[in-house]
Amino acid sequence: MLRLEKVTGKNVWSILKLSVSQEQESFVAPNDVSIIEAYTAITGNGYAFPFGIYEDDIPVGFLMVGFDADDYWEQGFIEKTVSFLDNHPDCVAVNVAQRHLTVSGSFEIPSCYQEYKEAFILEDFFTFWAKHMHVCTGSVLIRKEVINIIGGQRKDLRITEDLEFWAMVSTYGQWGFIPEILFVSDGGDVTRSQGWLNKMMIRWNSAPSIADWEKRIVTRLPNELPAGYLKARGRISRNLTYCQLLSGRLTLSRQEALKYGRYFVKDSIGKLMNMTKHTPITWWMLAKLLQYREYHRK
Repeated sequence: MLRLEKVTGKNVWSILKLSVSQEQESFVAPNDVSIIEAYTAITGNGYAFPFGIYEDDIPVGFLMVGFDADDYWEQGFIEKTVSFLDNHPDCVAVNVAQRHLTVSGSFEIPSCYQEYKEAFILEDFFTFWAKHMHVCTGSVLIRKEVINIIGGQRKDLRITEDLEFWAMVSTYGQWGFIPEILFVSDGGDVTRSQGWLNKMMIRWNSAPSIADWEKRIVTRLPNELPAGYLKARGRISRNLTYCQLLSGRLTLSRQEALKYGRYFVKDSIGKLMNMTKHTPITWWMLAKLLQYREYHRK
């Protein structure tokens, strides 16, 4: 049986004796180079997780996962996610709870994580996702064969490509959830170094239409779209419409609000968009208000 074991001083020499297969040499570095890269990443305040791949007790391969300095796994992520998929063959993916550090320095932990104590399989991915938005990049393990079938994330999407991918993956089987915080995202330093406004302007200008965003997802769903998907799409359409509005694409954003507004999240922005979407002048006024708010955010 295949298993993963962390690379330590005890097993590093047996891992270094392994060679990269000839068909992988063009895109996979030798193991000694990868371990040196892991060391430099760690000493440079980044995160790297080198593992040996074992067939029972025999080392047969090497795996390294790396993150930037703003993201990292807590102890047990690999072991617990791999074990979950091994024990639930009908699941195509599993994700863990996360903790997100904001620019202000405070931690955000979605409240849904406190509702569950044990790992479980979601009855309806879209309904759960619509309510909790529980998946983020770095928190999920997906079966390789499903990724190969889908073809990975869409390269033409500048934002929300991860959300589109989670939706696609969920259409190929069941999804598991481990309500334990095993992934931490700290984008504060990156945001501060880039400048909050510069970072967000790229996102606003790149927001696609919902029709573009969902074009390959809907090919996997029934003609009558499930209620859970409509709710999830509503949350995403609210955010994309907001980005379109801030980037000055008033015609597109208003069309999106008119079409999908009834599914928007009922927060203050969602309510304002639904109140002002009915005429071009009120939509223009909302755009000016929100642009002023965002451009003068402290």
